Amino acid sequence: MKALSWINFVLGLWLILTAFALSMGARAVMTEEIVLGIVIACLSAISAARPSSAISWLVAIAGLWTLVAPAVIAYEGLAASRRSDTVVGIVVLVLGIVRAAYRPPARTRA
Repeated sequence: MKALSWINFVLGLWLILTAFALSMGARAVMTEEIVLGIVIACLSAISAARPSSAISWLVAIAGLWTLVAPAVIAYEGLAASRRSDTVVGIVVLVLGIVRAAYRPPARTRA
């Protein structure tokens, strides 16, 4: 299940990169994408290193924030950035929830 955290880490980096590539003209959108990318990447790295359902829920909340942000911030003329944020938000949200809900099987002594 660590792989889910690393996928979210890469998606956080993706948000940071797309902020510079897709939303250069809109400072508010660019700032939002960079901040969310940093939050998602950092929380996902922590979740991969030290599995915790609380951290995974924070990653899921950051994914939800990424999903909702295009509706709150004016993304006028930035259709590619809006689509990117929507897709990344959905994936981070789902993977964060799956990671938070996962319970490893109990180890039995033979």
